Amino acid sequence: MTAGYETTSAALACATYELAKHPDVLQKLHAEIDQLPLSTGENVDDETNKYPDYDAVTKMSYMDLFVSEVLRMYPNANFATQRRALEDTVVQGIKIDKGSIVYADVYSVHFDPDLWGPDDPYLFVPERHLTKRHPMAYLPFGAGPRHCIGKSFALTEMKIFLTRLLRNYTILPGEHLE
Repeated sequence: MTAGYETTSAALACATYELAKHPDVLQKLHAEIDQLPLSTGENVDDETNKYPDYDAVTKMSYMDLFVSEVLRMYPNANFATQRRALEDTVVQGIKIDKGSIVYADVYSVHFDPDLWGPDDPYLFVPERHLTKRHPMAYLPFGAGPRHCIGKSFALTEMKIFLTRLLRNYTILPGEHLE
């Protein structure tokens, strides 16, 4: 089982890599993080005041776009899209026997120019997620009733981690990123 910390940590590694490659994206995230309200109230300590709470992180629109683009370009839960054929069938001329395990090719879907254009789908462009797309065009957590049960937790964990990281640090471009 690879669900949980391995998939989230792999996605965070990809996120920091993309931030090192795209200082313009990093600048937009820093600007959004700097606009977050600080906590108030009598029970607020330095930790609470320095880092936003769950409600604030879930309202970060550019962070949502950024995380969505990371997960589109680096889907690491390809195994979550397997299904067993319940009957013999033919799909686009290919016979699939009952009992066969069929995997959706998430990479081909996530990099299909017809689904993810007009920008080149191999370019990192968080703003592409502002366009409404077919619900099956984005599958980092699988789809349907058997999609990843930890989806909300993983997304929240990524956003909180990135917010805490970028609240205190910046990521510098590297020389050998390709």
